[in-house]
Amino acid sequence: MLEKPRLDDDKIVACLCGRYGLTVTEIEFLPLGYDANAGVYRVYAGGQSYFLKVKRDAVYELSVNLPRCLQEQGFEPVIAPLPTLDGDLWGKVGEFSLILYPFIEGRSGWGAGLSDHQWIEFGALVKRLHTMRLPDDVWGRIPRETFVPHPRWGEAFRQLQAVVSSEVHENPFQTQLVTFWKDHDQEMRTIVERTGQLSGRLQDQSRELVLCHADIHTANLLVTALGELFVVDWDQPILAPIERDLMFVTGFGAGEREENLFFQGYGQTAIDWLVMAYYRYERVMEDLIEFAAQVFLRETSDETKQDSVEWFMVQFDPGGSVEAAHKLDDVFQI
Repeated sequence: MLEKPRLDDDKIVACLCGRYGLTVTEIEFLPLGYDANAGVYRVYAGGQSYFLKVKRDAVYELSVNLPRCLQEQGFEPVIAPLPTLDGDLWGKVGEFSLILYPFIEGRSGWGAGLSDHQWIEFGALVKRLHTMRLPDDVWGRIPRETFVPHPRWGEAFRQLQAVVSSEVHENPFQTQLVTFWKDHDQEMRTIVERTGQLSGRLQDQSRELVLCHADIHTANLLVTALGELFVVDWDQPILAPIERDLMFVTGFGAGEREENLFFQGYGQTAIDWLVMAYYRYERVMEDLIEFAAQVFLRETSDETKQDSVEWFMVQFDPGGSVEAAHKLDDVFQI
């Protein structure tokens, strides 16, 4: 979130004191991330720094319980949330949930890039994730891939089509996106249709499922000054085919050289390209709908609207995610 949540700093400080026992000396908002329902802060207390996520909606329990479980099982490249004095993994202030983490100084792997060694290490840690087996009580709570897109995406797409077609917009960023959407309307429809077509071809087929992060691109890698890698944002873990994670390093966010380095660490593996095609189309569909929703369907600042318009448009650039999704069309005659 690029703008601060509508929650007074004093209330945040009071919650951190009452629930975590921290005496906060400073709190700093960090304009990071693209979750419209979450803002992040750096908190200073007792001579230490903490990373605080403030969510406007309910906490998805698996997103905090799974990193804690992975850490307990010896998976080091994860930052687990800190418990409250009562042992909970988040606190509450009205409609907001507060999740506290250790603050680890580092940079985004997407912003600064990875070294050759780090690409190999990245592959090795994803392989380790894919081969982990967690206690049954945790494993049984992880969603399983169904190859059925959530109905909310279809509903949001229909809402956006109606908004783009029928309303007059005074906001310049809404006007800009309306023009761009209309120029790419058929392509938008095609993306949604092909996601559905591929979904229908996969639903009745059985495939091996592994633990996937589901959003494990380099923007969700934290790289420390010592070169250590940590995987962040465990918001949507799922038991799915390996392609769910591997799509980010197979022509969808990484170049050929980086891909080769990644698989040196991961190990050579057979890719199911029908599954990969589905994941590419599903991802680009969800991204485009989410960016457009930030512009038209949610109360967001002009800064967020402008940023969302830019991210929406860049998906259609040469070498972008739309082109990556189309690359497998001829293979599967879709």
